[in-house]
Amino acid sequence: MLYGYLGMTGYSTKENVNNINVPHLHFGMQLIFDECQKEGTNQIWIDVYQIIEFLRKHKSEVIKENSTSKDYIRKYDILDPSIID
Repeated sequence: MLYGYLGMTGYSTKENVNNINVPHLHFGMQLIFDECQKEGTNQIWIDVYQIIEFLRKHKSEVIKENSTSKDYIRKYDILDPSIID
């Protein structure tokens, strides 16, 4: 399950670090395999930092593939340097 909300807070003890006094998105990802994991001590939360970094490093310009269907595709393929051909 993905959670997101608009917030104006941060974890910094200094004022306005990274513009935390302006609205920004807070989000997190929780794995739920059973209803008991929604609340209580059985919660499983994912650190999404690595996912966000992967997406940031692999962003690509998109181009319209088909003007009739309005489908878009990546202009450049994703190349993962950890995978050797």
